[in-house]
Amino acid sequence: MKNDNRKYLGILDRFPYILLIVIVGFSLIFFFAVRRNLPLDFFSGTNAASEAQEGSDYSVFITSPNNNKIFNFINSKETVPLEIKSKQAETEGLQIKVLVNDEQVKLFNSPPFTYNWNPSGPGEYDIVAHIVDDNGSTLSESNSITIIVEYEMEEQESTVMSVDIEEKKDLILSQSTYRPQNTIPPGVPMFSYKCYTPPLIDGNFAEWDSFEKFSNFEPTIKKENYTTHTDVSGTFSSCWDDESFYFVVQVVDDVFSQDYTANEINKGDSITIVFDTEMSEDLQISFYNSDDYQIDFSPGNFSSIFAESYMSWPSDSPPRGVSVASTKLANGYVIEASIPWYNFTNYLPSDGSVIGFTISILDTDNLDTTELVISSSGVFDINNVSTLGALVLIDAGNIQEDATDPADVDDE
Repeated sequence: MKNDNRKYLGILDRFPYILLIVIVGFSLIFFFAVRRNLPLDFFSGTNAASEAQEGSDYSVFITSPNNNKIFNFINSKETVPLEIKSKQAETEGLQIKVLVNDEQVKLFNSPPFTYNWNPSGPGEYDIVAHIVDDNGSTLSESNSITIIVEYEMEEQESTVMSVDIEEKKDLILSQSTYRPQNTIPPGVPMFSYKCYTPPLIDGNFAEWDSFEKFSNFEPTIKKENYTTHTDVSGTFSSCWDDESFYFVVQVVDDVFSQDYTANEINKGDSITIVFDTEMSEDLQISFYNSDDYQIDFSPGNFSSIFAESYMSWPSDSPPRGVSVASTKLANGYVIEASIPWYNFTNYLPSDGSVIGFTISILDTDNLDTTELVISSSGVFDINNVSTLGALVLIDAGNIQEDATDPADVDDE
């Protein structure tokens, strides 16, 4: 019987084989774990950057306005507010191009991607946004929206006067020096009629029906923020007598905000009027001098802050003897005031007098500073009196005198 010389292998003898199997197992587990977290094209050789160029990894959306929205405008200055969202464009510094009817109207280089676009006229408009790279190549295209713009042009209200009065107005203008390019419309100043009975300063617009109304306010300061007449607009009337200048403004304002008083009035919703009582001598002067006056008016906040006025130039103090009243409306407010002429040094009102004049409505919308100013002068700059429009003081007789209706008269 032969002896079996093979020896039994112990665990230590098998250890190298076991170690090899463990290493291979862990290697496979690690490989599949890493592979699962890598993009699919890592092993296929596909270029991810080239796919991004095709727009697959970028998104852009027009969030405002809504598709098929109809805009009803009353003047050519109104705009369509556009808002575009794109996280990739914001974080990666890419540009966004906005096209309306296939024509570029805006190129954003950085956020925020908001823009007030002014349409050229009524009609249907298709709007789309593109994310583009530095070479102008489109990386992604947004949703396409369609809007409709309609205009219901608001006609300027005016008091119907006799032929004699209209001829008188023409004669005054032919003999006067003013800046016709600053008026709205160009060449047509505002007329303030003499009142034989002063209006009651109570914040009521009703008793001003006899006097001319002006509502053609245009955005002048920060006008890029102007959207529509429902954001802010106004209707202004004035009159005068030998004692005072009187005015009323009915303001449409969708967000009312006034938390300031005294010399800070114009940080909130307010009215600013600038006068130049010697305009014919100051036509070439842009800076304020002794015959210029800026008076600010606040409607108050209709609770703890009362209506008031403040003369920012030249006295930097409240004007003397000014009476101010205001009324809160559902969509804005009315402010009414009288300004004694003795606040204007060496000036006396007279029939046919033409003075530099601009009234502005300041809108803040709860911001820390003025968001928008609309004015009765199309080029108004509050620091430049050469941008003032014109106001003509005229005596047209007692236009407040009501015609007696025979039906209301009792027979005697």
